[in-house]
Amino acid sequence: MRYFRAALGLLVLNHPFALADWQYRSRPDLSPPRLNITIPAADDAAPGFIFVTPYPSFEGPRAGPEQSAAYIFRDNGDLVWSSLGYLAGWIGNFQAVRYKGRPVLQAFQGTLDPYHGHGFGTAVLLDQSYQQIATVQSLNRLVSIHEFRIVDEKTAIFEIFQPTPFDLEPHGGSKDNRWIIDGIWQEIDIETGELVFEGHSLDFSDPSNGVIPPDPSRAGSGATSGDGWDYFHVNSIDKDSEGDYLISGRHTSTIYKLSGRDGSLIWQLGGRDSTFAVPDAIRFGYQHDARFLSRSADGAIETISFFDNAARSDRQRDGGLDQIRPQSSARIFRLNHTDHTATEVRRFVGPDGGLVAPSQGNAQVLPNGNVFVNWGQAGAVTEFRGADATPIFHAYLDSGHLAPGVQSYRGFRYEWEGQPRERPAVVALRAGAETTVYVSWNGDTVAATWEFYARVDVVDGGSGLEDAVFRTQKLGAVARTSFETSLAVSSSEIRGLGHHVRIFAVALDAAGQYIGRSVGVAVQDDIRVAAGEQPRRPKGRPPKVGAAAQSVLKGSEAPRRDL
Repeated sequence: MRYFRAALGLLVLNHPFALADWQYRSRPDLSPPRLNITIPAADDAAPGFIFVTPYPSFEGPRAGPEQSAAYIFRDNGDLVWSSLGYLAGWIGNFQAVRYKGRPVLQAFQGTLDPYHGHGFGTAVLLDQSYQQIATVQSLNRLVSIHEFRIVDEKTAIFEIFQPTPFDLEPHGGSKDNRWIIDGIWQEIDIETGELVFEGHSLDFSDPSNGVIPPDPSRAGSGATSGDGWDYFHVNSIDKDSEGDYLISGRHTSTIYKLSGRDGSLIWQLGGRDSTFAVPDAIRFGYQHDARFLSRSADGAIETISFFDNAARSDRQRDGGLDQIRPQSSARIFRLNHTDHTATEVRRFVGPDGGLVAPSQGNAQVLPNGNVFVNWGQAGAVTEFRGADATPIFHAYLDSGHLAPGVQSYRGFRYEWEGQPRERPAVVALRAGAETTVYVSWNGDTVAATWEFYARVDVVDGGSGLEDAVFRTQKLGAVARTSFETSLAVSSSEIRGLGHHVRIFAVALDAAGQYIGRSVGVAVQDDIRVAAGEQPRRPKGRPPKVGAAAQSVLKGSEAPRRDL
């Protein structure tokens, strides 16, 4: 063992970044991307956590987070939950919603086809302990990555990219181009799996409305079913209280409202056949995430939000950039059905001179009126004050030296309470005269205080656990302020307790009630000290040590296999 430790110490000295991403001592298996916060959250930022799904950018082989996953962060960048081990593959549409009267998490998990901007997988729901309670799949087709929306806590909407035989010669394709992508959306009853509604882009939007012609040098040539011409590219579906749908067609630069009864077109905004007059000053294109916001009592005025990419790129396919505006933005439009005009209510442009997101992105209008914007391919999130569009929080998704370049398809802010089924993780590291105990609980939002204990065998029960007697001594308590909490104690105090010492931590809620405990672990030497690294100081308020220490005798407090 000593030779292994010496070799590891030499490795760290010669390669200073080898252990540099040991963000959490108790969870060295977690390496989430950092938030590079350039505008700290203001007092009037909305309550709640940040929900993002960082994954590699299209910029190079090392680009992207060390661990692609769904993440919940606090405003200061501190981790709340990593989905590693809970969700797999490419993850998107990670949100806190309600299903059948209770709070749940929703997410898409599957594979990403970055060449075409599609993907395939399933939509899932997780309860507050992060256990899967439902899976949503299409009746007979592959669910894609863009939309997963819960309606009335009962049904789910998602989109499908369906290859369809089609003559593309009238639309600029050759006689060999025989495949088009029909943008389909389905609404499914989550519990029964029954189809509620199905709509098709080819039923209401002619391929001539596509702004990206079939091109043999680009993705979507139409030559094969796997490379069908994606003339429409459905990327969001919303549903209002009237039962009608709002559809975003990125490749037609148009937003559509469709009847929830028969799928017929009610109106369309933007593109080549807009129902509303859209002045050049407020023209948009290649948009994402169109949402209903409000409707007047007589239906004459409707207000919607959307993320205006104003650009698209074949960068992931070694192509160029198509751009109609210098910056991407989140936008709110008011639609007047009396005079058929569109008016911009508010535009939200990113800080630092603005950001350009050639793909992805969304805009979330929060309950307090603020607007939370995820910049998609640009790899950043911003919260704006709704009244004046002032940025009051901004952060870049930054993985540092490990893997620069991160993007997130969508990002949100939600309030959330999580109580994981897994047990807290703990480690005790001895660094000379001081031993520091670290504890964390992935996904927990309830723990307010951590109590730390040492447990020592007083009588060895041999093979009979019922004969074992333990002494448990409280080492101290620390207020929980971050993902990981730590307590420093004297190494000599630990040694003075006797042999076979095990350290564990107990979580208490704000009322002081027990909510969980870790397993017991032996004290380890802190390898960082051997490598010349200074030990990290504990977080939180000074621990209560000595005066608060207490000893109790318990016989069979916990089975040995839990240690």
